[in-house]
Amino acid sequence: MVARVLADYFGTVTIIERDPLPTQPHARKGVPQSVQPHVLFAKGYQILEELFPNLGSVLSKNGALEIDWVREFYHFNQVGWSPNANGFFDFPASKVISFTCSRPLLEWTIRQQLGEFSNVRIVDGYKVTQLLSDATKERVTGVLLRSLKGNTSEEFLADLVVDASGRSSQSPKWLANLGFIEPPETVINPLLGYATRRYKAPENFQADWKVMLISQAPPHQTRLGYLAKIENGEWIATLGGYGGDFPPTDEEGFLKFAASLRDATFYDTIRQAQPVSPIYAHRATANRLRHFDRVKLPQGFIALGDAVCALCPVYGQGMTVSALAAMVLQDCLRKNNLQRFQKNLAKEISFAWTLATMQDSRFPTTVGSIEPKKVNGLAKIMQWYTDRLLVKATVKPNLHVLCTEVFQLLRSPLAFYHPSVIWQVLSKL
Repeated sequence: MVARVLADYFGTVTIIERDPLPTQPHARKGVPQSVQPHVLFAKGYQILEELFPNLGSVLSKNGALEIDWVREFYHFNQVGWSPNANGFFDFPASKVISFTCSRPLLEWTIRQQLGEFSNVRIVDGYKVTQLLSDATKERVTGVLLRSLKGNTSEEFLADLVVDASGRSSQSPKWLANLGFIEPPETVINPLLGYATRRYKAPENFQADWKVMLISQAPPHQTRLGYLAKIENGEWIATLGGYGGDFPPTDEEGFLKFAASLRDATFYDTIRQAQPVSPIYAHRATANRLRHFDRVKLPQGFIALGDAVCALCPVYGQGMTVSALAAMVLQDCLRKNNLQRFQKNLAKEISFAWTLATMQDSRFPTTVGSIEPKKVNGLAKIMQWYTDRLLVKATVKPNLHVLCTEVFQLLRSPLAFYHPSVIWQVLSKL
């Protein structure tokens, strides 16, 4: 996404990839989480369609499934099923749409679309080992690359270096080597672990959902289950547990954990299906915010994506937050105001960060959580109000639509505080 934005403003855009890139949509070694589910929110898809106008049709052709989040996302939250799942309400088609598919298929499809831009090239099999700078060390002039084949190093010069290397970004250390202060970090770790397996859908299986989620319910209900239909008639099934309550990776333990969820629908569904993959565990789930906006940075360098804001994956915001970052970058380049990028990015992603960390902090086992005594009165009222809103959304279709639009990042959370919404939320249950 970032390369696509840069292609409109620079003569040549080069993407440095450590992994040899597959010619088909397969998982790759450098992205171990690629076997885990990746959710593309409606806002993220909206941005991708703006950058790649044919993306939806190509994804569909490649087997991805279009999802209407108002109608086809069945969510069992703290108080029960969303109203689209209980059969009492018939929702018309909405514009809150995206696609559900595997991470490798989405990544591969975007890469194919990017290949249509003649000024974008991908160099794989190389690792960035440091930032290069001018004599003053006030401007980054490129990066030092190491070939993973011959173990040789070479300099690669650039007018702008963008760190999109993810959670494991080394740029704070590289900046320190140039004499800059490392950006401070905020880490809130819910000690969440999850395990994922693929299933082949049973023949003639009928269900109106495309994605199903049995949520955790803090502070005591630590377990969750996520099930999504993806390409090739397969399902991707994920179990998660907070506070070290990790799902097992053996078949018997996996199914027993699934049966322990707050609703039996997840378990009853997967036990009908045939497993087609091993069970993959994942533990790198801490929320980590690097405050690049609070420190001086050299010219010619920016950071974004998980290198800046890595969110607990259970909320599914990661790809959409990266898409929002691409739009912030586009706006800064259009206005010739790149020096504002990190501050503008921090502002843009603040809601996603707050949503994830406030929820995770409600578990007493979360490390680095926002302590209850530090949560002010206004925040407590907002938390109570949001909980009540979710209760009302299970029985009021218009509130279900509103919650879906806000949580899919299509509308501001301020929409929750419109007078007509407040009246519905505060009225008797």
